[in-house]
Amino acid sequence: MDMMDVRFRPVIWLQEAGFKAYVVGNQARNKLLGNNYDPKDIDIATSALSQQVVNLLHRHGVVPVRVDDKFGVVTFQLQGSDYEVTTFRRDIYDEEFNHIRRVPAQIDFVQDIKVDALRRDFTINAIYFNPKTGQHLDPVDGYRDLQAKILRFVGNPEIRIKEDPLRVLRAIRFKFGLGFKYDFATQRALKKFGGLVHKLSDAILKKEFQKIQNLPNYSLARKEMQFFGVLPRF
Repeated sequence: MDMMDVRFRPVIWLQEAGFKAYVVGNQARNKLLGNNYDPKDIDIATSALSQQVVNLLHRHGVVPVRVDDKFGVVTFQLQGSDYEVTTFRRDIYDEEFNHIRRVPAQIDFVQDIKVDALRRDFTINAIYFNPKTGQHLDPVDGYRDLQAKILRFVGNPEIRIKEDPLRVLRAIRFKFGLGFKYDFATQRALKKFGGLVHKLSDAILKKEFQKIQNLPNYSLARKEMQFFGVLPRF
């Protein structure tokens, strides 16, 4: 591994222990785009269950910061980087959405990244990178959308927003942060259901809104929020 890849050592630890493990999200996406990634924000998807991850970390002298067995999430810090390790899973939501940020009614842990990919927000965030082999796995054609600079929800965009209205602000952030454009169905869903963000708490909205404010082209992003009726009222 080169100096950049050294940050991916926990992925290698998991693989050497016999588990499937990949870097996913902004690191995989930005590596394909040739952009720098945030070294303090490293997401790992794995077939290992949370307690198996905890045991592995302990063997390497790492103490987890947070362990959530229900969601299969383990967070920890290592050499200045923040890691979040999540078990491959299927999220099943109650179809009676109440327009607040939802938690799945049922979570099934799985072994197949194709299933895990279907729960993610955008296709460009469902690309899995194996730092050991240098290969990318692309279950929902995220690479195609990266090349075309298209922001597209995984699956039905209306359902994705109803599951978690915060994805509306994430869509705006990714569009203006990456210089992408929405696919037609994504834009239509954002316009139709964007107002659901106002059902979320100010604390949740502020964190995402601050990320948008930090964009170099924030003024354009702000106009977009006004267009979709999602400009936070604080």
